[in-house]
Amino acid sequence: MKPQRRDEGRRVTAELITFYARRAHALRAAAYRNAALALWRAVVRMVRGR
Repeated sequence: MKPQRRDEGRRVTAELITFYARRAHALRAAAYRNAALALWRAVVRMVRGR
């Protein structure tokens, strides 16, 4: 007798793929914004001489 798979009910649907793709895009955009802001703050700090 073979053991049954436990993740029988977990299906990857088109809606799930869309959801996670949008979530990944939002996280990536936030990371780019944060990186650009950090770079800009560093430039401003250098220019001001702090």
